[in-house]
Amino acid sequence: MKRIMVDEGKKLVMLTFNDNFYSKDLIEKSILDFKEVCDSNFQGEKLILKPKNNEIDLNTLGYEFYNYLLGLIKS
Repeated sequence: MKRIMVDEGKKLVMLTFNDNFYSKDLIEKSILDFKEVCDSNFQGEKLILKPKNNEIDLNTLGYEFYNYLLGLIKS
């Protein structure tokens, strides 16, 4: 299963997470830290990211979120 799915028509990114690796607390912290960049909400098991402006590249947003989350895990 793909972890990052981009829907350019709806201008959003859908992320899925391995619950054994990513803690809910760190995902929630990442959501708060990204609040100025995008709106976020869970739809079932998927996290939906909607950029707040058109300058944000949908194709990199999901990867940036994952990279940030991994940084939190390492710290």
